[in-house]
Amino acid sequence: MAKYHRREELAGKEVIESEARKVGIIRDLAYTDEGKLALVVERETEKGELTESFLSFDKIIKIGDVVLIKSIDDLEASPSPGKICPNCKARNPSNAKYCYKCGVTIA
Repeated sequence: MAKYHRREELAGKEVIESEARKVGIIRDLAYTDEGKLALVVERETEKGELTESFLSFDKIIKIGDVVLIKSIDDLEASPSPGKICPNCKARNPSNAKYCYKCGVTIA
């Protein structure tokens, strides 16, 4: 029998690639118009900026205390550029100077 995972159980879990490196943290669940599901993964770029990527469920090796994937290349870039607030994690327009949700200054 298949195991079902609730959205609340997945949010906050770390995403680890098979080389035992942390890739990011799951923030939400997303789906396409065709009904394909993916996890929204928040990760830090080399510049230290937070970015969102999508992780398709067919790229996941195992879900347990963490989410195990084969490679960081399995992540799909988010189609809508923007800035993620470091305080409340809300997505803001790329030209935003302040978070629309909590008012914190965005670099």
